Amino acid sequence: MIHGESKEKRSQQAMVVDLLPAGFELENERLEGGRSREELRWIGDLTKAKHEELRDDRYVAAFDLDRYGRQTFRFAYLVRAVSPGEFTLPASYVEDMYQPTYFARTGMSRVTILPQE
Repeated sequence: MIHGESKEKRSQQAMVVDLLPAGFELENERLEGGRSREELRWIGDLTKAKHEELRDDRYVAAFDLDRYGRQTFRFAYLVRAVSPGEFTLPASYVEDMYQPTYFARTGMSRVTILPQE
């Protein structure tokens, strides 16, 4: 899950990019046999994306933040572990698409995928 809040009280056309570590693949619910985000209902309400992409190495979503209304966002998607190993978990970031001086990013981390027993 990716979530955040804008501290700037201004309307923004924002984009969030969540890079995947090696060893993971995005689960495309539009493909036959794909799992659905309906499984994530326990997370609560998710932000409606104006545009969403499931790429090989990242999840991308474009959305609006309203100066007089919603200044928070929350996105979720499903991934599948496909390769065991220890990998770097890249930083996620969000930016205003038309004023990229407004941006934020998370820290980096490590993730371990254990082999199936």
